[in-house]
Amino acid sequence: MRIQGKLRLGYFPLPLEEARRIRAHLRFPASPFSAIDPCIGDGAAFLAITGGACARRYGVELDAHRAEQAAAVVDEVIHGHCFQVHCPVESCELALLNPPYEWISGESRSERTERVFLAHTYRWLKVGGVLILVVPAHVRECPEILAAHFKAIRLSRLTDPESVLPPGGGLGRAAEPLGARPIAGRRYCQTAGLVGKCRRRL
Repeated sequence: MRIQGKLRLGYFPLPLEEARRIRAHLRFPASPFSAIDPCIGDGAAFLAITGGACARRYGVELDAHRAEQAAAVVDEVIHGHCFQVHCPVESCELALLNPPYEWISGESRSERTERVFLAHTYRWLKVGGVLILVVPAHVRECPEILAAHFKAIRLSRLTDPESVLPPGGGLGRAAEPLGARPIAGRRYCQTAGLVGKCRRRL
């Protein structure tokens, strides 16, 4: 992990302005549904995205202080590591995934945390459920999972200055508004937001 990431424990929260933009692209059912954020932080972005919806909100947060903050705005928070949490398969209609931006060192190889978090959590979504995935735009380790298990995928660059990664983190030119144009084909850019619907299991 880079020095800046170590100082923040890989914590780069989704700016509230970006959360509000994402919320503007979502339509929630009138009936109750379950939403989860396995890297919830203080819960502010998750609340901004699900605010006004008839949602049961759940979160997981490793940092004790942020877990306490999140507990004030969602229905239930687990203070612990996402990888130690096992949620029933197909139990949620919405998942916000903004994992730490770093590498995990394994016995035989290293993997991006974004891919590991996605592989651990995507099964929690019901068929037709919505995934919101926030990752550095240069990360290329998630497409096979997304292509196999999601449809109607929309990819956008985030524009808030807080969405810019630290120096050396894959910065790009000034970003367009959410949804203005896709980032496919750009090698280096800022943080990307993805929204996709879970398809039937293969």
